[in-house]
Amino acid sequence: MGLKKVLGKGVLMLTGYATVVASGFAIGVGGAAEAAGPMASLSYWVIGGLATLATAFVFSELATMFPKCGGIWEYTKQVFGKDHPVSFMLGWIYWFALLFGLNVELVSVGIYVHVLVPAIPQWVGSVICSLIFLAVNRVGVKLSALVEAAFGVILIASSALFVVMGATMIDPTNYQPFAPYGTVEPFLQTLPYVVIAFCGFEVVATLTEESKNPTKDIPHALIGAAIFLTVLFGAFATVLYGPFPADGFAELGTDAPLIVVGGSLFGLAGIVWMTIHCFTGSMSTANGGVMGQTRVLYAMAREGWFPRSFSKLDENGTPTTALLVTAVSMILVSFLPIVTPNAWTLAGFLGVFGYGLCYMFACGLLIYLRVKRSELERPFRCPLVPVIPAIGIVLYALAIAFSGIQVIVVGVVWCAAGVAYYYLVGCRSRAKYLAEQGSETVVSPRNATAQPAAIVSE
Repeated sequence: MGLKKVLGKGVLMLTGYATVVASGFAIGVGGAAEAAGPMASLSYWVIGGLATLATAFVFSELATMFPKCGGIWEYTKQVFGKDHPVSFMLGWIYWFALLFGLNVELVSVGIYVHVLVPAIPQWVGSVICSLIFLAVNRVGVKLSALVEAAFGVILIASSALFVVMGATMIDPTNYQPFAPYGTVEPFLQTLPYVVIAFCGFEVVATLTEESKNPTKDIPHALIGAAIFLTVLFGAFATVLYGPFPADGFAELGTDAPLIVVGGSLFGLAGIVWMTIHCFTGSMSTANGGVMGQTRVLYAMAREGWFPRSFSKLDENGTPTTALLVTAVSMILVSFLPIVTPNAWTLAGFLGVFGYGLCYMFACGLLIYLRVKRSELERPFRCPLVPVIPAIGIVLYALAIAFSGIQVIVVGVVWCAAGVAYYYLVGCRSRAKYLAEQGSETVVSPRNATAQPAAIVSE
């Protein structure tokens, strides 16, 4: 029994929207404002737009070439081979990106609860949110995607209404000076905040095996989400910065800047409105995180890299053990605020590190495949290769560089742990799997480092 093809284009597109419209923007927009003043709005329009469209085009081509649920891990092993350490590491890093980049929303839920009711510890709301969406995903991907689509509708309507109403209250003089803290360096400092706002929409590509018509629906969902999110975040940031003088942007550097702005513009009604908006966004991304993490674990386990139980499906087509592992990771991230008061920024920037590496590698894979395997069938073709992939590589590299040394160190340690797992556990697990399948291939550290393969036939 395999994954069920139950997802249509509309649900996929709304999943792409809803997975991203959350605290990556709702909290990060305050940090970006602190770094660059009104100029941060330009970063959402330009940097966010360029990086996200590049990612959408690249993943659209790769996902339709290799329509499997592993995402970047699947594309990498098609080039390097199923048993190559680079292939394993991309799956490992993508899991890391989903773990922090999307589970940061659990921290956000706790933040909103604590801001509204200070007596409630931050981790309580996070754990409750985890349990709710684990239960939803336990029922099956169709319900999970429908819930995600419903969140998408709510968030689109709420965001559009806020932009329209807020635009009437903008004071143009508040955008002056446009760059109060300088230009180049402050602009670059906004990159991690902007990138984490957009990261996660490519989770749609991990649902390829559950799409009814992946060759058409996956590109539509990815590119549509990228365009929509660029316009939404750019307009939202422009409106958000309008009511505040440039020298008063420190007010936005809170744990809940949208709630602050909502209260300033619309009073108590605005506080309630933006609280509901932020809750909905965080919950939608947390739900998307459950879907993505579970399927990456499932995809890697069914080829022997993790215990076989991770790849077992129940009667609803849900990988239950992989879901349980995801549950543990979510709850652990929920407790991150107890370890550090800077929990959101740390978790979000760790997501930037993981996503950035994966997106950069995907861009590199696309260029490689165009040069070395130009004859392969491509249901969708990324335009302007190698320019568009190169833009993605540069922007994500800069975002990682400006995430801070602490984030880079933690990310490198995770990568080192992945290398250790690969050689000490993964190769043995994979070899056992191949032996049970009757394969003559033997996986060991010695033969697992072969040169990149042409294209691995399925």
